[in-house]
Amino acid sequence: MSILRGGKLMSKSVGLTGVRVAGAGAGFMTQLLLARTMAPADLGLFYIFSSMAIVLGTVAAIGYPGIANQFIVRYKARGKKRSLRAFVRTARRDTFIASIFVAIFCVAAVAIGSGGNPEIIWPTVIAALAIPAFTTLRVSGGFANAVERFALSFLPDNLIRPVLFLAIMAIIVSVNGSLGLLPVVGVFAALSVAVAAMQTWAVGWSGGIAGSAATPHRRLTRHWRMSGGRLVIPLLITSLFADLSILGAGFMLEPAEVAIFGLCVKIAFMSGFFVQVVHQIAIPRFARSALTRNQADTNEVIFQTNAIAAGAMALALLLAWLGGSEFLALFGDEFPAGYTVLLILVGTQLVRALGGPALSLLIASGLHGRSLHVMVASLAVFVGSFFALAPSLGLTGAALAVLAGSALSSAGLAVVVRRELGYRCDILAFLQPNPSPEVPGRSRAWEGKVS
Repeated sequence: MSILRGGKLMSKSVGLTGVRVAGAGAGFMTQLLLARTMAPADLGLFYIFSSMAIVLGTVAAIGYPGIANQFIVRYKARGKKRSLRAFVRTARRDTFIASIFVAIFCVAAVAIGSGGNPEIIWPTVIAALAIPAFTTLRVSGGFANAVERFALSFLPDNLIRPVLFLAIMAIIVSVNGSLGLLPVVGVFAALSVAVAAMQTWAVGWSGGIAGSAATPHRRLTRHWRMSGGRLVIPLLITSLFADLSILGAGFMLEPAEVAIFGLCVKIAFMSGFFVQVVHQIAIPRFARSALTRNQADTNEVIFQTNAIAAGAMALALLLAWLGGSEFLALFGDEFPAGYTVLLILVGTQLVRALGGPALSLLIASGLHGRSLHVMVASLAVFVGSFFALAPSLGLTGAALAVLAGSALSSAGLAVVVRRELGYRCDILAFLQPNPSPEVPGRSRAWEGKVS
């Protein structure tokens, strides 16, 4: 097997990462603008409120973005258009209802926890308006990825929203000379709603998933919901560890320290987005291989994703080591204090890449439920490490907690894939580029279990 055979995967990954780089450029300019025009405490609070909306919006998606590949690819391959549309309609209905309940609960909990402090409640209310929007972005993005409309999956949230946010922030600064917490949170929420509405409309018609739908059997809808529910924690750990980390920091650090930590997290996870792109693009191909039982194709994609993702993250870590301190100084005199934090967090992205596309394989195979215990353990390690290390080590302790949780999830998922599917998906698969997996007899990974 030659790495050159990964040209198509590489071109898609580079193209979409190019989109992310453009979005990251806008994000970089936005972070620079916010850091220089907001008080550090306000910047830290904005990181907390925006991360809250993103995390809770993903929770309210109840795993549907993850299972979209599995079911949509299956229904398209079998020509079951009405079942496909029933799945889409059920997903949208369930997640919209869940997002409303989550938003209401969030506002109520913060109001009680803050003792009715209006300086906390009003930003919370505004950020909560973005929760249904982020739920919609996650669900529509999952649909777009499943029908291989990758631009629609990544462009709205990773390029359009950051560019518009930067433009509006620049206009406000040019008029007022500074930025306050409420206007920034308000623009963040309004743009999220607008972009989510645009993406939902575009995916529905260009992806061929709009139209009349059959009423699914109750057993099938229950199966969809149970399958998605098992993915909530795994998707949070693999896709939103940055925002989980910022939320955790909000409990343990002062807002000004959260500003430094949050900036380092955002920079590190911008680089790690390349890993996410490579792994997500591989899911439809893994799903097709599962339907056809094409183990050779699965091995090839594992080999390609490991080579591309690990190589990119090794380069990112080298660049952070060489110029990280000078880069952080661009944001203000207080930010170079996060240099060690930045190195640890970029190293976390390398660890994630070394673990391979384990969750993508499990999702495509319908065995993602087997990852739940690993993800719960990873979340427990992350939270425990945070509370153990952050009080004594501060920013560095918070970063080490992120590394500990991510390392456990990457290693644990690779073990699950090896046990359930017989594949070695971590970077050591390089040593055996043409393995012949022994799929355990109890696993039905290569069969459609529910039609």
